[in-house]
Amino acid sequence: MEDNHRRAEIEIRVSFPITKHGPLEEKVEPGTTVGTTLADAMTHFEVHDDSQFTYVLAHDGQEQNDSTTVGSLAGKSHEVRFSLVKKITQG
Repeated sequence: MEDNHRRAEIEIRVSFPITKHGPLEEKVEPGTTVGTTLADAMTHFEVHDDSQFTYVLAHDGQEQNDSTTVGSLAGKSHEVRFSLVKKITQG
């Protein structure tokens, strides 16, 4: 049973081009949300939202909703690649 559980995990990779840090790479459960992955990425890259900027995750060039699950993005694949995007907050 444990081997089946491990096969169900999805490998994620989050890149952030404007940082000196390497990408965030981890294995997560399919039910993990994009919001959880975003929080992990922001911690990894040492960034936070403020009055001028917010951060979002993009997959295949599309901004992802925080409630979307990694499993729904992966489909039959066992990996998902994201980009952390810094957005200017409209004032």
